[in-house]
Amino acid sequence: MSHIHRRQWMRSGLVALSQFLIGKPLDREAEAETRRGIFDAHLHIPSDNGENFQWHLVTRNMNEFVAYLDKCGVRRGVISSSWSNKAQTPEDYRQGNREVAKYVERYKGRFRGSCVITPFRIDEALREIEDCHRQFGFVWLGEFCNYMTNYRYDTAEWTEVMNLAARLNLVAQIHATAKEMQYLAETFPKTTIVFPHLGGSRDDIFARIDIVAKHKNAYIDLSGSGIERVGILEYAAREIGADRVLYGSDFTINEPSAVLARVQNAFLTTDDREKILFRNVERLLAQAGGRKT
Repeated sequence: MSHIHRRQWMRSGLVALSQFLIGKPLDREAEAETRRGIFDAHLHIPSDNGENFQWHLVTRNMNEFVAYLDKCGVRRGVISSSWSNKAQTPEDYRQGNREVAKYVERYKGRFRGSCVITPFRIDEALREIEDCHRQFGFVWLGEFCNYMTNYRYDTAEWTEVMNLAARLNLVAQIHATAKEMQYLAETFPKTTIVFPHLGGSRDDIFARIDIVAKHKNAYIDLSGSGIERVGILEYAAREIGADRVLYGSDFTINEPSAVLARVQNAFLTTDDREKILFRNVERLLAQAGGRKT
């Protein structure tokens, strides 16, 4: 880099900083620089069996799924299968998890796989978690959505799932109400838990942020409702700490760039913005998987 180019680069950085300090959004060059590292912690792939969470299908297969992420500037992500989320039998979630493994391999370096089970036949569910970890290198579980197949988190079976996650040092991503969040975070302090969604109402949002803030094993991802409320991201970063806030979109259900725009325009330091957009999930994935003693 020449002296003149270096000086121009430093000047543009100072301009971007000054714009941040007086409340202006980042310019396009600064946004592009940040976008290179984006890592989405919450992606549901369209399944080979036709399962897809979209109300009106626009990304019907993996080619369209990846192309849409490209349009949004999202190059990496943790993926799970909607086939597994709606599983009625162990065979269903096994098929979905192997579908995930197939696409992790096909798009090598782009996606990390997540294992999803339902706890009804608990021995088979625990075996599937072990198999996905051992065979495919999965260190992420979920997103678990108990409302989809009608199970509860306050059961002996779910306790076995959480204890196994702790022993294998896996990350468990769990869709939960505020009451369920409180129970899970308190009952399983040795399990790393990512709770999706900031919340639907004012009271819900503040309650969920407060729960995560008080439990060091808990993280929150920004997908779904709540992120559209101006000031809430800044509040979450302050109360929880930016180290435990993750960018997640819940695509194919929700739109990745909507959450992305909120993170990019938020009143955050550059360091905190990078933590949220990619560094936190990178760290979680790097630390996960080593069996705890």
